[in-house]
Amino acid sequence: MSDINLNKSAQPCKPCAEECKKINKRINNRKISEISTKDFPHISKVFNI
Repeated sequence: MSDINLNKSAQPCKPCAEECKKINKRINNRKISEISTKDFPHISKVFNI
């Protein structure tokens, strides 16, 4: 079995790519001040470690 470091990968894993697409749809072409407060919990949850 090979040890794959996804942090150095040229492409994201499928679940991460899907989450990025969802976030992009929510905030695309809007300033941060225009984003609804109900969108922030979902967006910030993705970045929690």
